[in-house]
Amino acid sequence: MTATLTFGPPEAAVGRATFAALAAQETRRLVLNPVFLFAVAITAWTTWAGAGTTAADIDTVNSYPAIFLGGFGMMATFWLTRSMRASEPVVGVTPVTQPARTAALCAVAIVPFACGGLTLLAFLHFHPVSGPAYGAFGTSARIAVLVGQIVVPSLGGPLLGVALGRWVPFPGAAFVLFLILYGWVTLVTILSLWHLDSAPVTVLRLFAPFAFFTGTDDAGDVTAWRGSPWFFIGWQLALCAIVVLVALLRGAEGRGRSRIIRALGIAGGAAVIMLVLTVTGGFPHAVTS
Repeated sequence: MTATLTFGPPEAAVGRATFAALAAQETRRLVLNPVFLFAVAITAWTTWAGAGTTAADIDTVNSYPAIFLGGFGMMATFWLTRSMRASEPVVGVTPVTQPARTAALCAVAIVPFACGGLTLLAFLHFHPVSGPAYGAFGTSARIAVLVGQIVVPSLGGPLLGVALGRWVPFPGAAFVLFLILYGWVTLVTILSLWHLDSAPVTVLRLFAPFAFFTGTDDAGDVTAWRGSPWFFIGWQLALCAIVVLVALLRGAEGRGRSRIIRALGIAGGAAVIMLVLTVTGGFPHAVTS
């Protein structure tokens, strides 16, 4: 007679195995997605193309990862989410709840997030934080600017695509949202160039998943704008938590749904606090160097 020792409820082990299988399946689909492959390739090319060049303003060269890994990554995960039924049933893991499938989709964001981290390392190699293109920001703030403009958008964009795919049936929703976000960031950046010390304009600029923190005038001088780069990362991460919870809310029932709604309230409160700290932190006025 033999005895088998098991640790933890069997249901938990089965749930972990199910999640791992689903996450692996969706990760394979993402890394083979032509939109995502294009995003990775063009990000690598634009980063490598900056080798040996000196940027007058860091914000002229560091937005490409957010556009491609973040924006195009959002479109890739949106279409991945909409087409998930085509990849089911996965052998040995069905039936499974919709929130579990959504969680597996959210897990694939680790891939573009890792790409964003590698891009940051390459970017720091080609554009050291000791350079004048970062303006009056200190070393710590300069790193925070890059993390908030390269790494976090690479995570948040794909997560937003999952939430959008769960709730919006329109096939072109991700592309439309990409254009809206791109237009919004462009508009508030232009306003910031015209009104450097305006508090309302600062709020508008930072009320976005991506923001610029420097600008260059006609004489080539770099101006560091108002706002705290480190608290802005907190704002971005709070937005990431919100979109994940919104995605998980689709199909959730009973106590699980109630817990998600409570978590949404907490994440929303944290986002408001982070936004206030972002706006009130940093330089009290624009600083030109």
